[in-house]
Amino acid sequence: MKSNFTRLVVIAIVAVFLLILSLRQKLLPGNLDLLDNNFKEKAHVYWLIPDGFRAEPVTMKIYEWAQQGLLPNIYWMMNNGSYGYSIPVFPGHTPSNTATLVTGTTPRVHGVVDGGMRNEGSPISLVSTNGFSSVAKKVPPIWYTLEENKKKVALISVPGSTPPELSLGLTLRGRWGGWGFDFPSIIFNSAQDASLRSLQGLDNRSFSSGPELTRFNSSVEPVGWKVLLPKSYAAPKEVVFENWGSRIYGYIYSSQKELKGKNDRILFSFDKKNLICDLQVGDWSDWKDIDLFWQTKKENSSYSPKNMNWENELSAARVKTHFKIRVIKLGNTGSFRIRFLYDNLNPSLVKPSQFSDLIEKSIGPMIDFVDNYPPQLVYAEEDKKVFLEEAEMSLNWHKKIVGFLLGQTKNEIVIHDIYTPNQMLTSRWWLPFLDPKSDKYSTISEEKRQILWKEVLHLYQKIDEILGETIKQCNSNCLVVLSSDHGAIPLNQEVLLNNLFAKEGLLKFQINHETGEFQIDWKQTKVVFLQMNHIFISPTGFQKPFQRSSGSEFEALRKKVKKLLEDLKNNQGKHSFRAVLTRDEASQLDLADESLGDLILVNEPGFSPVETVTAAGDFFRGSVKGGYKQGVRAEDEKGMWTPFMIAGPGIKKGWPLKLPIRHIDQYPTIMRAIHQKIPSFVEGRSLDEVFEK
Repeated sequence: MKSNFTRLVVIAIVAVFLLILSLRQKLLPGNLDLLDNNFKEKAHVYWLIPDGFRAEPVTMKIYEWAQQGLLPNIYWMMNNGSYGYSIPVFPGHTPSNTATLVTGTTPRVHGVVDGGMRNEGSPISLVSTNGFSSVAKKVPPIWYTLEENKKKVALISVPGSTPPELSLGLTLRGRWGGWGFDFPSIIFNSAQDASLRSLQGLDNRSFSSGPELTRFNSSVEPVGWKVLLPKSYAAPKEVVFENWGSRIYGYIYSSQKELKGKNDRILFSFDKKNLICDLQVGDWSDWKDIDLFWQTKKENSSYSPKNMNWENELSAARVKTHFKIRVIKLGNTGSFRIRFLYDNLNPSLVKPSQFSDLIEKSIGPMIDFVDNYPPQLVYAEEDKKVFLEEAEMSLNWHKKIVGFLLGQTKNEIVIHDIYTPNQMLTSRWWLPFLDPKSDKYSTISEEKRQILWKEVLHLYQKIDEILGETIKQCNSNCLVVLSSDHGAIPLNQEVLLNNLFAKEGLLKFQINHETGEFQIDWKQTKVVFLQMNHIFISPTGFQKPFQRSSGSEFEALRKKVKKLLEDLKNNQGKHSFRAVLTRDEASQLDLADESLGDLILVNEPGFSPVETVTAAGDFFRGSVKGGYKQGVRAEDEKGMWTPFMIAGPGIKKGWPLKLPIRHIDQYPTIMRAIHQKIPSFVEGRSLDEVFEK
């Protein structure tokens, strides 16, 4: 009797287990149905969208380089398809232009006018709508429509793709969409470098308000180490690296007597008992296992209300992942600059989630892009080498994912974005010395300029290799498309508009002189510059919730501010803005009205307004960044142009486009090429000239 009861219990447990497993498979959209090494159709469409991939006939002459044999796969596309240039929409940056590419509409229709948008009914200090989120778009993107039409779609690192809109396809880490446990990499720097901390201010946080991207720590005398420590020829120092709930100890020492007291190595340990690695300046570690903790209730934005610490700790989700360490530099007094690079792949950032482990095992931990936003690898001379090394890892990973997707899965449509080109062309080290329109162009020799050109050309060649992997994997029925969201132009000066408003008594703030971080007194503030190109005006201050102002007092203040901005010049007598428009006038820019400021700025190329306020109260300053694209009208500046290349069945071969096209024209052209109905909301036109008769 007891034996029968035991048997029944076992049968019941097995039945419940099988039921749970069955339900689990049903609840995981897509399952592993996308995995198939022998899928005969392979991809029907591969659309590569490298972010910030500038291409125009003046400076970044990719078609000329291709004809010279430097970009063989782009040359193949030229011979086997149609090609030319495409003009982005205003305000020129990623969220708006990616939304335009994937919907075939301007911001007036898709609604994404900025990365962080303010709307009535919410505090002005808070971002109401995240332009990088899939929920920001008012019309469905191409992947949603294609899946509705029974196509299997894979999205790799595409802004605006998360939270996932695909039910059956693959979505892998849509950048900054507010979905999943996403751990940005970090630099640990000596706290004794006080001037750097103050200089960075809020620029040491992700998008100037999120998690820290550079953390300033002090080194102390070593205590409690159980691991056998190496001999040091200088006074050793200990430093604690804490981030995302993990703690790592570092032991800084001098390994050689000949160094005369200079530290050159650092030993890392989780517990002072077991060694993680021992690195010299300039070394990268291998990938190491680490447990990070994402506090699901913690609001990382520095401007939002905070939970109690115990709430955050109780809500922490443990994530098993990987990290690499790079020793950027060490100093004699225990100073340091250390890079921690985190794996960008974990199950919370992939749908279906089980593809995370599969991709990890097939091609290794993910390095999505180099550096961060705002850039961090721009403050020390040694940062440039780290940037190039990290960029190489990113570009190699993205090449491998193409081989995996096209070779081992049965996705019919693959849309693939990589942010690394934008990071290079907007970083400190290259564009200011390569574009003659930069104020810094003449500050280096031609010999040094050729070295920089070689480094930038290498980036373009790596993108060409990613394209080549596609061409190698695709069959004769595959449509291959290369485009980008925007280019990049040199940044000569930042414009501190909130300093201007503070001087006029229109903005009140407090500043932490040690950290450079500031807080605006919203009740006492009447005018403020926010995000990329918006001025908000309220004669009575910004109460909660934010409501639009109107009436004679508002009109008079707006008129005063408009004149202040139109008259603003730097020391060389140059104006900062090509246009200062009211919300009504901004209709000429095809922008959605509800998320706009009361004044919208069109930048004069070379100038970029920033939110920062400083104790010095200066209106203009140089920038640690070298390039930008925000708030620039692409019709005025060819450096904003991007490539458009399309090759495949029914497309003319060797056909150069007669004129630059608009970004909104790419979507309908792709849909026509794959025989899909073009939705009625699309504003662009199909490019008749690229199709064979």
